[in-house]
Amino acid sequence: MVERCRCGAELLGSLHFCVRCGQQRPPVLARQRAGAVAGRADGRSLSPAPPAPPRPHVAAAPAYPPPWAAPASWGPAPATPSRTPWMVASLVLVTAILAGAALLVLRPGLLQASASAAPAPAAVPVVVAPAAAPVVVPPTSWVPTYIPTAAASLAEQVAADSARVAATTGYWVPQLSSKRAGTSDGGVTYDEPAILDHYRGLAARYPGAALLWSGDWPVFRNGDYWVVVVAQPFTTAAGANAWCDAQGLGADDCFAKKLSATEGPQGSTVHR
Repeated sequence: MVERCRCGAELLGSLHFCVRCGQQRPPVLARQRAGAVAGRADGRSLSPAPPAPPRPHVAAAPAYPPPWAAPASWGPAPATPSRTPWMVASLVLVTAILAGAALLVLRPGLLQASASAAPAPAAVPVVVAPAAAPVVVPPTSWVPTYIPTAAASLAEQVAADSARVAATTGYWVPQLSSKRAGTSDGGVTYDEPAILDHYRGLAARYPGAALLWSGDWPVFRNGDYWVVVVAQPFTTAAGANAWCDAQGLGADDCFAKKLSATEGPQGSTVHR
């Protein structure tokens, strides 16, 4: 007797499931087959078993996949790719091209309308910033101004006149003044500033006036006087006194003096 599955396929004796639908062999048939096999082994005759009472219909259990790979025809058919996205993209591209063409055609009119509708820009007043005041940078270091004392100014004047006075060495010259600090003359007691002012007054009146220090010449008895002479050489004392007369100076204000680097004070002074 050939055993068949519910699906109608022939059940192989060595397998416990159907090779077509994968359902397991019915348990009744399995027990009958086991009893038949045992009866044949015992040598007893086997009689067909009474039919089993009808069973209520039970939904078939889900089929399990066979343990081997199923043929390609058993699986679901591959899904065919849809062409709908491509059609939508094509419609969008065509719409964009048509819109661009319409914009190019209408662009001159749109530009003219927008230009006429746009208001003119308002004039912006130009604000001129005031000129910045110059920045005064103080000097990095302060150098004090040199203000010489009256004594220093007298010494500088002697050095400045030394060349003219040296040119009269060995000659007679008119002497106009001889003073040192503390000298009283004409109701005035002189100090270095007063002596400097006195010299400047004589130099302004007599362009040839020159200042010397009595200590540089041995013809003076005292070596600490500021002496004013006229640097005009005369060969005789009479010639120097004649110059004093010509200037209208008094006997005590002008007389002849011989300048020598080797002679002494004796005979070097001749009054009028």
